[in-house]
Amino acid sequence: MYDRLKKILPIVLIVIVAVFSVLYFFIGRQYGVEYQDALYFPATEGDTTVYSAKVDGQSASFTVEGNTVTYHWGDTVCGPYTVHEDPTAAPGGEWESLDLIGVEIREEDSILFRGGYTEDLFLFIREDGEPDSDLFHVTYSVNGVEHDADGNVVDPHRPSLSTLIRFSQLPQADTHRGSLMYWFFGLLTAGIAALLIKFDDTLFRLHLSFRVKYPEDAEPSDWEIFSRIFSWIAFTLLSLGLFIAGLVIIS
Repeated sequence: MYDRLKKILPIVLIVIVAVFSVLYFFIGRQYGVEYQDALYFPATEGDTTVYSAKVDGQSASFTVEGNTVTYHWGDTVCGPYTVHEDPTAAPGGEWESLDLIGVEIREEDSILFRGGYTEDLFLFIREDGEPDSDLFHVTYSVNGVEHDADGNVVDPHRPSLSTLIRFSQLPQADTHRGSLMYWFFGLLTAGIAALLIKFDDTLFRLHLSFRVKYPEDAEPSDWEIFSRIFSWIAFTLLSLGLFIAGLVIIS
């Protein structure tokens, strides 16, 4: 088993590094817009831009046409929403120093929000001066289902005010999956594993040279052999785990 692993694991490490390097190259070139830990990839045809993704096993998309935004997730349709900038909607008074951007958001004929928001989409103030921000929305979970403060079920896929404004502004696809830092550490770990396999006896005797007089005459015990095999497999699995984790991360 020892000699077999010593021959097989270097090949496995080469395959892991080669395959994941190719995956990082191609996946890292696919840019999209991040929303709820998913990447939405834009496609424009005429005046319509569709941002598409796969969310919870279902197809999801934001369709933006003019100032209208519609969200689809599986068979669920949210909208259409109309996002219309209106400087007269921004509240004055104590909020005037924030330079709020006035906006009116409608879902079909119903007004969802009329007021102002900060440029970073963090704070929303209604026209009457009352805050309306996700920061002030209290939710709780019962058996995995989110509820608001009034006990109403909260649809996790229903887009927030900030999301509607963000997509209505046609955000650029500037985000991708694949962390180069994880790729580097995966490569480094694979290199360490290869060195441990290649120079197993050399490292063993180097370690003994600080403890015994004639290390070249020593023979590895069963425990030493087990320790070597364990470290080879551990570093190989660690390298694989780092490569996989890096592909999941959105950069």
